[in-house]
Formats: sequence, C-alpha cells, structure tokens
Amino acid sequence: METAAAQAIGNLVTPAVQAGGGIIGCLRRKYGYVRNLNDNIAMLEREERYLLSKEEDVITMLDRKDHIMERTRECTTWLDEVRVMKGKLQELRNRYQNTSRRFCGLCPFPSLLKLGKTIVIKIEEVIVLKSRIDQITIMHQRAPMPPVPVIKKHPEKIDNVPSLNEHVEALLRLLKEDNLKRIGIWGLPGVGKTTVMENLNNKIRETQLYDHVFWVTLSKGGSVRKIQLIILEQLKLEVKEIHDTDQIADMISEVLVNKRYLLLLDEVFSEINLKEVGIHDDHEHGAVIFAYRDRDFCRFMDDHIKIERLSNDDAKNLLRKIVGGIIDRPSYKKIADRLLKECGGMPQVIKLIADSLRNEDDPAVWWHLLSDMQSPGTEPVQEIQEVYKAFKLVYDKLQVDKKPCLLYWAFFPPDYEVYQEYLIECWKAEQFIVEARKLGDARDKGHAIIREFEKKSFLEKGSKAGHFKMPIFLRRMALKIMYHEVKDSKFLIGDGEEIEEQPSDEEWEDVQRVSLIGQKLCNLPNMPACSKISTLLLQKNSSLTKIPELFFEHMCGLQVLDLYDTRIISLPSSISSLINLRVLYLNNCGQLAELPPQLEKLKSLEILDLRCTGLLTLPEELAHLTSLKCLRVSFKQNFGCPNHINGQLEEMIPSNVIASLSSLQELSIDVDFRNQSWDHIVDRVAEEVASLKALTSLCFYFPRISCFETFIENCISWKRNSLEWEGNGFRSFRILVGNHKVDNFLGFDFFGYTAERHLRFSTGEEDIPFTLSKILNKALSFELIGHHRTKNLSIFGTEYLKEVEACTIEECNEIESIIDATIATGVSFEFLQKLHLINLPKLVSIYKGSIDSTSLTKLTTLTLKSCPKLKCLFPGDMVQLLCHLQDLQVEDCSEIKEIIKDGSIVQSEALPKLKNMELHNLPRLFSICEDSSLEWPSLEIMKIKTCSELKDLPFSVENAPKLRVIECTINWWSELNNSVKDRLKDLHSFT
Repeated sequence: METAAAQAIGNLVTPAVQAGGGIIGCLRRKYGYVRNLNDNIAMLEREERYLLSKEEDVITMLDRKDHIMERTRECTTWLDEVRVMKGKLQELRNRYQNTSRRFCGLCPFPSLLKLGKTIVIKIEEVIVLKSRIDQITIMHQRAPMPPVPVIKKHPEKIDNVPSLNEHVEALLRLLKEDNLKRIGIWGLPGVGKTTVMENLNNKIRETQLYDHVFWVTLSKGGSVRKIQLIILEQLKLEVKEIHDTDQIADMISEVLVNKRYLLLLDEVFSEINLKEVGIHDDHEHGAVIFAYRDRDFCRFMDDHIKIERLSNDDAKNLLRKIVGGIIDRPSYKKIADRLLKECGGMPQVIKLIADSLRNEDDPAVWWHLLSDMQSPGTEPVQEIQEVYKAFKLVYDKLQVDKKPCLLYWAFFPPDYEVYQEYLIECWKAEQFIVEARKLGDARDKGHAIIREFEKKSFLEKGSKAGHFKMPIFLRRMALKIMYHEVKDSKFLIGDGEEIEEQPSDEEWEDVQRVSLIGQKLCNLPNMPACSKISTLLLQKNSSLTKIPELFFEHMCGLQVLDLYDTRIISLPSSISSLINLRVLYLNNCGQLAELPPQLEKLKSLEILDLRCTGLLTLPEELAHLTSLKCLRVSFKQNFGCPNHINGQLEEMIPSNVIASLSSLQELSIDVDFRNQSWDHIVDRVAEEVASLKALTSLCFYFPRISCFETFIENCISWKRNSLEWEGNGFRSFRILVGNHKVDNFLGFDFFGYTAERHLRFSTGEEDIPFTLSKILNKALSFELIGHHRTKNLSIFGTEYLKEVEACTIEECNEIESIIDATIATGVSFEFLQKLHLINLPKLVSIYKGSIDSTSLTKLTTLTLKSCPKLKCLFPGDMVQLLCHLQDLQVEDCSEIKEIIKDGSIVQSEALPKLKNMELHNLPRLFSICEDSSLEWPSLEIMKIKTCSELKDLPFSVENAPKLRVIECTINWWSELNNSVKDRLKDLHSFT
C-alpha cells in the first residue's frame, strides 16, 4: 500500500537513478510538491479532523471514568503532542492562505516548494500521531482510596440516658444483620431521633463497621440532589459540567457497589427514591437509616424502631444534669416534678426548659414558667416555640375533617387512656364523621383516623388493648391550637386531679364543652346557662351522687353526655330537654336503679350504655327511642324469677321493647349465668332479636341449645350474613351457648373494628349440633368449655376452623388430641395465633397423625395447664411448623418428659421467634431439646419452677444471643450440670 506522502507528490517518488534520470526524478518530485499543493492541504485537513475526533473520544472517556480510573502518563504525553500538533497545523494553514493570495506567478517557486514539502511531512506526522493512541493504555485503575473517616458529630451524651442509648444499641444490632438494608426510626419532633442518629454515627466511627458514613439532614427542602452532592463531596468525586442526576446516580452507584457504606438521612419529610440517588438494593454492603416523624413512611423499611419518650428517671437525670442538684431541694422538688410532667419525657423540651432555668434560684420564676406552660389561652412560652411550630406544621397538613378529631383528645386528662370505640362514638355524635350512615362504617373510618394519628406520633398505645393516649406535651399543644382556632370559644376543662373549688356558675355560663373527668366533683350548678354546650364529660366522679332537677334545662344542644362511674341514684326530669343528645353513657353507675319516664323524649339518641348499673329491668319507654342504633345492657346476678319492683312483677326486658328498636345495629345483653330470670324470658327475647333487620353486632347468652338453634334458624340478620359479608349481616358477635361457671372471654373486644367474632360452647353431655358449625365457620375465637363427649376438634371439619385465630379448650374430660388427621385431612388452624389447653385429663397430643405443612404456622402463643397424660409436647414434624411461636407456657403436666422429642430431625432455625418460655411444676421433665444444633435467636426470658429432673439446658451465649434472664430457684440451679452453670452463670435470677 502506498503511503499518504507518496500519494501527496503524485507517484513521482521513484528511484533516484532510473535509466540515468536521477536528476530528472528529483525535479519531478519537487514539482509534485507544488503541483499537488491544494490536494495535499485538503488531505492534511481531513487527517487533522480524524485526529481531533480521536482526541475528543479520549477526553470523553477520561471524563466518564475519572471517578474510578486515572489517565496514564502515555495518554497525557499523547494529548500534549496533539495540542502541539494543532498549533503547528494552524501555523501551516496560515502560511498556505498567505501563499494562495500570491499565486499567478507572483509567488517564488522556492517558497511554494518548501510549503508543499512541509505539508506532505505533516500529513505523515498526523497519521502516525493518530494511530499511536491505539497502541497505548489510555487509563488504568486508580489506587484504592483510603477509607474516608466518619465525620464525628457532637451530640448530647446519652450514656447515662438508657431510654435513648438502648435505641443506639438496637440499631447497631440491626445493622449487623445481613438481610436488613433499609431501617427507619420514627417519633415525635423533639423526642431524640437526631440525638440517637448522631450517637450512632460516632459509635460506628469507633467500631469501623463501615468504610463510608454519609450524613444528610434533609428538612423540608431536602432533595435527591442534596444527598448526591454530599456523597460526591465525601467521596471526592468531581462531576465537572455534569448536571443530569441520572448520570450522577450511575457514577455514585459504580463507586459504592462493592463498598461498605451507611447513609444516615435525618429529618426526612417525604419518601426518597434511593435509586435516583444511586443507592441500589444490590449494593451488598450498603445500608440506609431514615429518621421520620411519621411511621407511615416506614412501611417500605426492612425494620423500624419507634423512638419513645424518656422514662421518668431519665427525664429527671437530664434536668439535673443541666440545672444541677437544685431539683432535689425540698422547695424545688415538687415544681421540678410538675415541670417534667409538662415536658412529657421530650428531651428537646426538657433541655430548652432546663436551659432557661439554669442558675435560677428563685422558685417563683419556676412556678411562673409552669403556669405559662399550662395556660391554654396564651402563646407557647418562648422556650418551646420551636417544638410547638413543629407540631403545628404536622397538624396543618391534616385533612380538614380530621383536625377536630385530633383536638378532641385535649378534652381528656393528661395521660388518660381512651378506649378507641368510645372515642369513635363521640366523634360520630359530634358529627366529625358525617358520611358514615352505619355504626360499623363509622368505626372503620374512626380506626383509620386513629391509626393515622398513631403513625404520626400524636397518639401512643395504652396499657390495655384498644386504648390510646395523647402525650401530655402534645395535649398542651392541642389545647393551645384549639383556643386559637375556635374563635370566641369557651371550654371548662379539668386536668383529672381533685379540684380545690367546685366550678362556679359563671364558669359554666355559655360554655361549649365541659370535661371534668375524675375531678372528684360533689355538686353541679342548679340550672347552668349553657345553651351552646355540645359535650359534657363527667365520668369517674365517684363523689357525684345527685344531678339537680333543672340541670339539663338549657342544654338542648348537648350531643354527648358521659356519666360513667358516678354514684348518681337517678336522672332528673329535665333530661327531656336533651332533644339532640346522641350518646348517653350510664355504665358503671351502680347506684342507678331506675330510669325516668322522660327518657322517651330523647328521640335523637343513637347509643345508650346501661352496663353494670343497678337496673333490674329495662323501662318500657325505651321502646320509643326509635333512632337507637346501639344498646348495651347487663343484669346482675339474681336467683329469683320475676323482679319485684314497687310491689309489681316485672320482667328484666318487657315484651316488644327490643322488637320496637327497628334501627338497632348493635346489641349487647350481658346476663350472669346464674340469673334464673333470664331462663324464663330468653326464648321470647331471642325471637325479638331475630326480627331485627339492621343488626350487625350481637352479644347474647343462650342457656339452652334449643334456644340457640331456633335463633339461628329465624334470625333475619344472620341469614343475610351467611349469604354475603360485605356491608350486611353480623360484623361482630359474642355468642355463648350453654351454662358454665367460667366467666372470662380472653379479653376480646367484641364491638371493635371489623369485628371480633367469638363463640363459646359449654353444654356438658349434650351432642354438638350442626348449627354450631355455622357460627364456628365465621368465628375468630372459639372456646370449648366443660364438654364431656368430644375427643378432638376434627369432628367439626377443618373447613369450619379455618378462620379461628384464638382457641381455648378447658375442662373437656374426653379430649385426647386437638387435631386428629385421621378424621379430618387438609390444613388445620391455618390462622390460629393463640391456643390455650387447660385441665384436659386425657390429652396425649396436640396433633395426631400426619400434619399438613401449613397447619399451625401462625401460632404465636401456646399454653398448656393440667394435662396429666401428655408426655411429649412437640414431635419433630410439628416443631418445624412453629416459625411464629413467641410465648410457650407449660404448667402442671405431671407426666411430660420432653418438650421436643429426642431423635426428631429438627432444622436449626425451627423456632426463630420464641421469646418467652415458662416451665412450671413438671416433675418428670428431663429435656427441652437434645439437639444441640437448634438455635434460639429470639429467646429472652426463661422461667423454670419445680422441674427437679431437668439438669441440662440447650442454651448458650452463641445459640441464644438475646437470652437475658433465667428465673429459677437457687436449689434448682445448684443441681444443674456444671457445664450449664458455667456457660450461663451471668443469666440466672433466683426467685
């Protein structure tokens, strides 16, 4: 192939001597330089363009991979040569342009010859320079960067604040689990989320758990771009002119894909798409922790932790740390406790208040600050303005119809636990929930609202199921908002403590809402002028025995009246004025023996609670309450037949009262099983209940099977219920069939959200009717008590047990197994969560036969008491199914020898969630599990009492890392094998 230079002079480059023409050949070559000048300059420009394209490709590659690779020295030299070449070519181009203007004989031949020759030479040099880049290495891998030190934070020290420090330790444990990539922490503004995150940051710095830790505070203006910039800065990556976030995300992902990194995102107010940042799930060694105010954001997390308020001790220690020991002086102790109560365990609030009182030794200043904090009508004190604004910000974002629901909590005393169903009934009566025609729909809507409030940390779960409370500090905030937003409002609200003086008539005047719960009220005004009142909460005033006769005269707008747990003996005739009253609570008014005839005037009444009163009979006037949707009533034990009142024979429930309440949707008639009067009228009352067309919830006691069967056969609502569930029929029930002394119902809420559905059957020697299966098929909880003919539950068929979530079998003398797979095949107890087996003298196994792989897999609680023939609790094939078991209690089983049968093939992770194990009075028990490979990853508490033959335990620090305590007697511990005592020596606690 001819060279470009040869082409440039037009094939004139031949041997110097050819046929004696060496001189002629040289002249021809020189002439070619001049003759081909224009063609050659065009060729040079073309080759230059190729060279520049190569240069651009190289520069683009360098820019794209500069964050992970660096250019070689060869590449740098080549680029320098290209730069020099471009300069020379520009000079040559200028010479050519000047020469072109002097053509037509005006330019000397030697100048043209020299220019032409130079162009040919440069063509050759450009071609060589262009091709050289293909033979050199452009970039090579950067040397590994030393890990960027974790940037140290300077948070509040929490080593002496266990309430917060335990969250740091919990996060460290979660980060060490390989399968957790996304972790959320959430809680109230000012509860300590940032403090926990900062301390976690420093802990990681000490442990070197990660190579890179990125801290980003997002606040309200946070964005993907902000996260990217901080990551880029800490990784020392240059993006130069790149503005596209997708390209930056690819760059970040490429760097982090194989690195150990932790991203801490504080003050997150909205969802973050981590993929847009460059953080991906396939980053094997990366993790992200989000700090949210709202738990709802944690639904996409692998795990989450709620940052709780400080304990009382931690709160006091924090205050003492800032203001000193002055709080322990007698003159300051009471005021310090009151201030801490107002702060509600919020560390940020405590710190702000404490800072303002530092070096302040005048108690009057402390009392003045407390007064300002408690005053609902004043602006928040300067020290807590910031926290108030944070609360107000979240409040302002609520939907308009939910705001009054939240503020309603302020009417309850500090730390007062409110039952959710009660609150929802009040909301509906106050017309906060207006679109729900049926009580069930209102309950569904109310539950959704309460869950939202809980997720936003406005509410906390109470100590009892279904109860919630608003933190004290937030209650103060809600009161301030209420006083500022509801113009010209007047409220009479107590704090749940004994009042020194009874409220005056002036305080009652024109009041809109009254809440004097638990104030130890003795007296009420005779006829208060409060025509605007809509809410009157007087519950838990045990000293209130009388309501003045004209007390309700000017309360025609009253919608909610609560007299729960007062000692009133009667209601005044002025109750007839309450024409707009929607809910009336008289439950637990044990001294109330009769209701006034004026009750029939309450035409708007929708909910009436008469449980645990002194009433022996319902008044006939009740039949006139045609708007009544919910009636709850109970009757005391009464061994007589008809009730003797005023010398007349009266029935507990007069004829046609229940049948007249055509709007009734929820009915609870709670009768003591010893009340013989009920036996005389139950058939007639059941017939009236069966005629109700709108009934959706029922609590009812059927002493006889025949009565129960007749009811199910004739009940209009139940028949509709068996055809379709959505929108019609029973959504909840508690049906008791048969007479038995046991009087507990496992604490179920029978008028709760979508419904607990509970069935108890206790008929002694009678056969189990097929009708029972119809109810059992819909039940969530089932009790079989004192039945002496059934050998197992399989006689019902597995299809009728499929929805049961809780089951108690007690005092059934013939029960040998719970499930017998030889009778009923298929999945058994697919959704069972709690199983209680009590006093079953013939029980030899829980499951007989081959067990289906999906049976019992949801079981969380298992209790066995007084089962004397049971020798082994779990055969190998059963223990494999208990992947959700958390609590195990075995007590008074005299023959049991093993918990898990020896020789069973047990997978090491068979009981991954078991947290608590109690073994009491098992004299022949010698083994929990012989297989040493079984792991106990969640076990925390072990209680052992009177198990004299148990000498060995299968636990160790390695296979039970969360085991905190073994409660036992000193005598039992002393008899343990020495090897067990050595490896568990720090865990025993003697009882």
